[in-house]
Amino acid sequence: MKFIVIISGVLLATCAAGTATAQEAPVRTTIYQMFKDSVVTASSDAVYRIQRTQVAGRSQLDSVFYVASNRLYRVKTITWQPNGDTLTVVEGWRSNGQTEYVSHELGNKTHGEYRAYNTQGRLQKIAQFDHGKEQSAKCFSKTGALVSCNQYKYTEKLPEFPGGQQALLDYIGRTLRYPTAALKQNLQGVVKTAFVVAETGEVRCLQIKQGLWPELDAEALRVLASLPRFKPGQQNGETVPVYFTLPITFAIE
Repeated sequence: MKFIVIISGVLLATCAAGTATAQEAPVRTTIYQMFKDSVVTASSDAVYRIQRTQVAGRSQLDSVFYVASNRLYRVKTITWQPNGDTLTVVEGWRSNGQTEYVSHELGNKTHGEYRAYNTQGRLQKIAQFDHGKEQSAKCFSKTGALVSCNQYKYTEKLPEFPGGQQALLDYIGRTLRYPTAALKQNLQGVVKTAFVVAETGEVRCLQIKQGLWPELDAEALRVLASLPRFKPGQQNGETVPVYFTLPITFAIE
């Protein structure tokens, strides 16, 4: 799969006492992704924009932005160790500019200290991890008093179409126009589509997951592109992009 990169960098070489050494300058890259490890070509198809600064085999700094709102939501710093392990620090950011969490990782597992903060930037939880397993934790109220960690629950809300799910189905049925050529050939069936409701509520990243016929596929995409903004989804009080799949049925009555 092709992807967009913007690269600038040079290799600096110096010679001393007849021995050549090389010091590599950081390489800066812009990468667009729909979701994790799903690299796309255009920003219109992307959920995330990653500004990467990398020194190969030594370090990597990723500043990750939501494309729709251009909001920074995560900074990830990776350092390669001599034995090949990676030490990673991940900082999550809230929409109000406050830190949401700071996590440390060894390889792909949380390892070391983890800190979570509330919407006002006050410490909410501090924990110690050992290779992905939580060893100890302390949690705090809004006033800083120690409280039970059991009261902190992960919460999420799905995006909401104006008027609810039935209103979404009604909108699609009302807006859909059967292509004339498909009618003449009595073509019927289901077009499986996918899209992202961005953190702004905007519908983006339209896809045909399983097509039926070019004109019917194009009509399904046209209808999705016309959808009004949703009430965006949330995770722990922060608006987030959410991936949807939606079958659109074409039937001749």
